[in-house]
Amino acid sequence: MRMRKILPACVLSCCLTGLMAPAAFADGCPDQEIAVETLKMKRAEDSEKAGKLKEAFNAAKTVAWECLGNDAGKRREALIKRVGRTLGDQEEKQGRLKEAFDWYLAAGLEADADRVMLKRANAKPDDTNAVGNAIDHFKRRNNEARVREMRGIAARNVDKWLTAEDKAFAARKDSREELGKARDWVYYAEAGSGKVTERAEKRGDTLATDDARRSIENAIAYYQFADKPQKAKGVRDKARKLGDEHARKGENKLAVEFYSLAGDDAKAAALEKKSEAEKQKTESARQDKFKKDQQSLEKELGL
Repeated sequence: MRMRKILPACVLSCCLTGLMAPAAFADGCPDQEIAVETLKMKRAEDSEKAGKLKEAFNAAKTVAWECLGNDAGKRREALIKRVGRTLGDQEEKQGRLKEAFDWYLAAGLEADADRVMLKRANAKPDDTNAVGNAIDHFKRRNNEARVREMRGIAARNVDKWLTAEDKAFAARKDSREELGKARDWVYYAEAGSGKVTERAEKRGDTLATDDARRSIENAIAYYQFADKPQKAKGVRDKARKLGDEHARKGENKLAVEFYSLAGDDAKAAALEKKSEAEKQKTESARQDKFKKDQQSLEKELGL
């Protein structure tokens, strides 16, 4: 009799519990979300089977595997790595190393990503983007040995461009483009800055002794490059004096150019205004003379 009383109570309790239970959850995910994520995973796997690898990869990346359990999570991770490796390998074989790196990295294939990043930098040692990206990547990976290796490439490029600068200056007395390239590589090498600025200052010193307008202009530019404002000011002062000399000789066009180099815009503008007035006066006198000569000729001809 006692057992009969207890059994109905247990059954009743189970029934009530079933009625009061919420919709089924897996790791906190409601049934509807589980269904959505299951469908995403199926689409990813179907796309891979159909050879639509990019679609498969992108679909798998959006799957919230936490709602599907460990087995689905492992399948998702395996698909991403498998497809990512295939896509990366395809790009690598075509020589598109940047794209190959992106696929490997997105797939979590760190060793392959490292390998291709290094391969790209070594294939393009003259490319600041390739070497710079490699430095940034290996810094994030805490691979100091590779970072030093990449900085070594950058340092060699600094020296290469300084050699090119020497030849350019000897040929045309203007090597700022080459110095700029050297300075770009200094940023990645984290060395050689002093060599570049010293070279620029040296070029400024050489050109500052010349009185030619182009030499004066370039000397100022080199001193600005080397961050030597006082030396640049000294050359501007020289340009102003040269402007005065040309103005005294009536060489107004040259004088204006030197005043402009000196940064003396007021003097340059005043002299330009004076030159324009003189030009108009001369033109007016020429036209008056032409009219008089014409009238005289007409009179002689009885016209």
